[in-house]
Amino acid sequence: MAEERRSRASRSLEIDLPRRLEAFAEAMRLGAVQLVARQLLRAGVFRVSLDLNGSRDVSIESAVEAVRRVVASSTRAGASRLQKFLREHWADVVGQAAYVNPEDVLPKRLRNRERLSETFGGYIERSLDAAERMLDQLEVLERRLPVWKSFVRGADVPRVEPVMDFHDSEV
Repeated sequence: MAEERRSRASRSLEIDLPRRLEAFAEAMRLGAVQLVARQLLRAGVFRVSLDLNGSRDVSIESAVEAVRRVVASSTRAGASRLQKFLREHWADVVGQAAYVNPEDVLPKRLRNRERLSETFGGYIERSLDAAERMLDQLEVLERRLPVWKSFVRGADVPRVEPVMDFHDSEV
């Protein structure tokens, strides 16, 4: 009986564990992609509001359209990485629009309308910086997951040890 359970645990480990590990890795990748997409959408919201002279009346559709403009007009060193991300994950950016509310992103009140472009420019840059940091984390994750999976797969097969109660046995 113990040997049967040991072999069943071993089969389960060989079949189920790789599937579970791959599902976990894919969920980690998807989560990182979604976080980058949300930061880019935030930058798009700020861009549209700036174009509308600080108006809070920003639709998420216009913010999605502005994401490409923001990334294309960026002069930062990581702009090419963000452009590549947009090409590969545009559907994820559009999908994350359901979770970004422009009213929650924009400041409630603007104190100095004369410095609107500086203020919103800073917000845009901060969102792009956050997106780049998350892209860095995604790259680190992509490098570490295969190592982690190979380490977990190399773990020992669970042991099964029979335990008897001598009180019930006949001597």
